[in-house]
Amino acid sequence: MGERELEEAVRALRSAEDRVADALRAYLERDPLTGRPVYGRIGRAAQITGWGEQRVKETAIPGLAERRRAKRAGKEAGHGE
Repeated sequence: MGERELEEAVRALRSAEDRVADALRAYLERDPLTGRPVYGRIGRAAQITGWGEQRVKETAIPGLAERRRAKRAGKEAGHGE
């Protein structure tokens, strides 16, 4: 496989990941009446995608990933003191 084929494959993979993320956001939308996530959908999405539940959550809710990274960075910075 040449460099060009690799670049095309990476573009196709990123496009597919974007479509999966969009589908996950729709699948994991909160119930309009309660405002809560639909029970069991995160686990089912993890089974369907083959990803871990945390990756599913962070893909569907990008802000969650940022908050988790910031929290980890804060703990690591404070841990060394």
